[in-house]
Amino acid sequence: MELKEALHTRRSIRKFTDRPVPRPLLENVLKEALWSPSGMNRQPWKFVVLQGKAFDDLIALSTGMAGSMEGPLQAQNFNEKMRAFITGFFKNLGGAGTAVIALSKAAPTELADHANMVSAAAAFYNFLLLAHEAGLATCWMTGYLNVEADLFRLLGIEGYKLVGVTPVGYADQVPPVPPRKHEDIVWMD
Repeated sequence: MELKEALHTRRSIRKFTDRPVPRPLLENVLKEALWSPSGMNRQPWKFVVLQGKAFDDLIALSTGMAGSMEGPLQAQNFNEKMRAFITGFFKNLGGAGTAVIALSKAAPTELADHANMVSAAAAFYNFLLLAHEAGLATCWMTGYLNVEADLFRLLGIEGYKLVGVTPVGYADQVPPVPPRKHEDIVWMD
């Protein structure tokens, strides 16, 4: 698969088969994702893979969180059908059996913290593209920012910030291609 094809065909998948993801495949994809560029070459990321009981604990947290999402989703003008779909997805992560959590190392200054965050986000996106190339499906989720402290307690992690969470598995759907909303490209000569 060429990079351009991966960019155009990767989708956020919200329905997964029950086929387990082989650990060697996931390990390989994660290791390749670490070849990402980073500000001042700090490589400030950490990836946490949840399966088995750890994944079930994440689902328990997600289920509790789903009920508290109604207000924030309403504030973002999501209609009732979309709010029900989103909260339902958080209750089982689409039937996936694995989740990957991307973290950014907290830094002592706002500038360094921002550089770490965008660097870790680049590595996470590398992971999403590489997973797609390997036949895996993902969905970059930021709703967990609402319960970041609870998530970090669950993981036993300190000194990091949340970049995103993604279920990982094999797609049980092929969503339509969403239209690009706009092009924010400005040329200045």
